[in-house]
Amino acid sequence: MSLFNSNELELARAIGGLNYTNPFTPQRTEQERRILGRRAKRDTPVWHKIGNQGSVTPNVEMIFALCKDFVDRLQQRFSAPSFKMASEEEMKVYDELVVYWLFEKYRLTMGEMMVSQPDETYFPCYKAFAHDFETCIASVPRRYPSLFSPEKTFATYFQIHRAFHFIFNTIAGSSLEAANFRANIWQSIFTCDIYRYLRVLFDKMSNVTTLITGESGTGKELVARAIALSQYIPINGQTSTFACAYPDCFHAIQLSAMPQSILESELFGHVKGAYTGAIADHKGYLETCTPWGTIFLDEIGDINAEVQIKLLRVLQTRSFQRIGEVRPLQFHGKLIAATNRDLHQASQQERFRHDLYYRLCSDTIATVPLRRLVNGNPDELMLFVSILANRILGDEQEAEAFAEESHAWIVKNLGLEYPWPGNVRELEQCLRNLLVRGIYIPPNAHTPAVKEASPDITLTVQQVLHNYMQALFRHEGGNLAKTARAAGVDRRTVRKYL
Repeated sequence: MSLFNSNELELARAIGGLNYTNPFTPQRTEQERRILGRRAKRDTPVWHKIGNQGSVTPNVEMIFALCKDFVDRLQQRFSAPSFKMASEEEMKVYDELVVYWLFEKYRLTMGEMMVSQPDETYFPCYKAFAHDFETCIASVPRRYPSLFSPEKTFATYFQIHRAFHFIFNTIAGSSLEAANFRANIWQSIFTCDIYRYLRVLFDKMSNVTTLITGESGTGKELVARAIALSQYIPINGQTSTFACAYPDCFHAIQLSAMPQSILESELFGHVKGAYTGAIADHKGYLETCTPWGTIFLDEIGDINAEVQIKLLRVLQTRSFQRIGEVRPLQFHGKLIAATNRDLHQASQQERFRHDLYYRLCSDTIATVPLRRLVNGNPDELMLFVSILANRILGDEQEAEAFAEESHAWIVKNLGLEYPWPGNVRELEQCLRNLLVRGIYIPPNAHTPAVKEASPDITLTVQQVLHNYMQALFRHEGGNLAKTARAAGVDRRTVRKYL
């Protein structure tokens, strides 16, 4: 008896392949449908957050049930008298199938503990997992050793749970542009080839510096936080304890808000007497950062030439010195930098060091402005409005009503093409203004619809009517008849003032 028949082998390979598929790409949902065939639920093409809906789709639940039955059947075959020792390829496919099954089996237990007890490092469920791993992988008849180990597999599970949680709950939007943004963040954590990542890179990503670029208000710090809190943390199998609590892995420094002298001390540390006021030795962030920690340097374009040189040395040699000391110290963590400036242009104009710029951009992520995420789609706008309404009000029922009201006001008065120059931060302030005042006046009001929301006494009656008809026409989806009915006039009057 062989371990797989021909049909089973392809199915097992497809299920095991889910371990290595970026969950935020259309390829992930397509693969689920291939596995389930006609049973697959026709869901959205990409995973994204909808209101308070959970992250697990019906397809995932069905694949887990299918996988469990599959593993049970294979376990029985191993003990059959007629069983023939499986080939190396068959055992590789079998191991990956079991790894997927174990991930789903312990998903709720690990995920709930991760969210409810973020500072806890002891995971008692590891013992049960290790027993299942021993039964299903380590103890089955095999000629070739498994590529998986219980400690590394469990630690990888925990990393995947954190990465999915923070990306899924941080980056909203159902469009392919939003999905691509989420997928890019996932790649910064696991790279584009998760096979290679798991083989050799899982504990070496601290050597890769990430540069996050984008406009103000597009969530650069949220992206940095998602990456930092999703780094690989090893577990001690004897004690079922991770090396550190994941919230301790993120250290943000706002460079533009700090005097350069204090910035150097906070980053590199100092020794007693290094300068006036240095009354004791002080360890900087670079020294206290663990191998699993990340230092986030926001507004990297604002630092002076001297700090640039010191940071360049850190990135080149992983070493630095405290202020007032010559003894070299080692930096073991990861650096993430962010800027809303064009550092490439700044380096060409010699306002930022070329060599530091190229050291920073070994991995780059560009955040997506809100206007592109919304892209004139009322449903996408409603998605962001609902998320922010929930954040502001905290009451689901009140937030739903306020979101509907705010969405209607924005469409009518600002229009779906409003560019949101302040991005999500501006949209949030818009909602707060609507909550308190019932009106929002953008700081740089320049569109006709905005002028309607903020009356300008210099406008003529004709201009006011034009602005009003333009806003109403957009609100009614560009439909002339609906616009006429809403305004209480005939179509010719609408055309006249458009």
